[in-house]
Amino acid sequence: MVGNMLKLKSRAPVRLIIMSTALSLFFLLNTSSCNLINPQVEDDMGKAKEEVAEEGEGEITAGEKSITQITLWDCLDPKERFALIESVDNFMVENEYIDIEIGHFRNQEELEDQFEAASLAGAGPELMLIDFDSVQRLVPGNVVKEIVDEADYSLFLGGLVEISEYNNRNYVIPFRSFDFLALFYNKDLIDKPPMDFEEVIEYCKEVNNFKEWTYGFLLNASEPDWIIPFIGGYADWIVDYGSDSLTLDTNATVKTMEFLTYIYNEEKILPYNIEYGEINELFKSGNAYMIINNIRSIKEYQEAGLNFGVSKIPRAWQSNKYPTPLISGLGFIINLNCYGSELEAVNKFIQYMLTEEVQIDWTSNTDTFPVLENIDRNEKIRNDDIVYGAFQQAKLCRGKPHEELIRVIRDAIRDNVKNVISGDMLPGDAALKIQEDALRLRSGAISVEEAAEVEETEEAVDAEEIE
Repeated sequence: MVGNMLKLKSRAPVRLIIMSTALSLFFLLNTSSCNLINPQVEDDMGKAKEEVAEEGEGEITAGEKSITQITLWDCLDPKERFALIESVDNFMVENEYIDIEIGHFRNQEELEDQFEAASLAGAGPELMLIDFDSVQRLVPGNVVKEIVDEADYSLFLGGLVEISEYNNRNYVIPFRSFDFLALFYNKDLIDKPPMDFEEVIEYCKEVNNFKEWTYGFLLNASEPDWIIPFIGGYADWIVDYGSDSLTLDTNATVKTMEFLTYIYNEEKILPYNIEYGEINELFKSGNAYMIINNIRSIKEYQEAGLNFGVSKIPRAWQSNKYPTPLISGLGFIINLNCYGSELEAVNKFIQYMLTEEVQIDWTSNTDTFPVLENIDRNEKIRNDDIVYGAFQQAKLCRGKPHEELIRVIRDAIRDNVKNVISGDMLPGDAALKIQEDALRLRSGAISVEEAAEVEETEEAVDAEEIE
């Protein structure tokens, strides 16, 4: 019995192994048969498990979503720089997966140097906020991205669109406008600004008193930027933006010279030998009732306690068009190396900066103006007489040509206007001479002074031949 028990005990493990193996085979066959009999049930179960897994993975991704980092470089003045920091902070609060690092440079030249070197090496910031002149240097270096679908240029001030281009392609997205002329008038003396220069002339005849230094209107005719707008007021312009060619020898330039001859030499309602500083002080003292000045003067006049208004420069004399001052501004330029998620983040930030809310905030906190053509429909803009009046002028401005080009235009106009007002040159001759001098100056072959000497020599030779 003991022997039999021992034998049974020794066989038990074998039986257990056999039974375990059989059970495993049974369950395996049962599972396989279930697959064959009802494959749809298993497929649905599988799908459900996958959906649960995907949902779980989605939750993890949302919680661990990577942050897109972009860098923005600028060379702004302190007031604008503070506004930029605030705007960037507000944007990042609303867009938690975008991080923007700001790099500030002391001046535009330093910024351009660093950017160009970095971009050529395949690096650099994704974005820059910079003056429009930068396209003239950076685009030929093939370091900035052409703007194709990133912006709708029909929304911007026309003058800024003109200088956003290089060879008829856009490279700058306008952000802020500044540095343009407008009409300033003393509201204690003038209820409503005149609509045209015929009104200005008549008003000056009524109130002028040269002995008491009282003037209805003063024009800084010794500076070309105050003369150039009138060329636009006669339906032409100083440059062709597409070809970058000079267009100064036109009927519009002749009409501008005739206008100057009329007010200074025929009607004699304005003194010519008066400089900007004196004109500005006469306006602040109430002796000059109307002047044309840069919108940068707004703060100065507010601090002086003047009750003044800002308006469009009146329509040009014997014309139905308004003068068109030069305008400049700030814009966004995108690095050629920016693409993918960084480009998406850049575009999102630019769109944020172009919202009416941001544009109006910057108008309140900086010395710059909006760039959106129709922002003057906004109640906050309409309720600010100074800003609204200035912006009406901004909408009529033409883009300031790049520094190298506008310099030669200014130099060519300055001396020839002086000769017209002094009576030494006829308006038609002046228009031709302005074009010739500008071309010579641009070529670098001659200076303004040398051009004047050549002209005097030629006139002397002609006089001798006539004799």
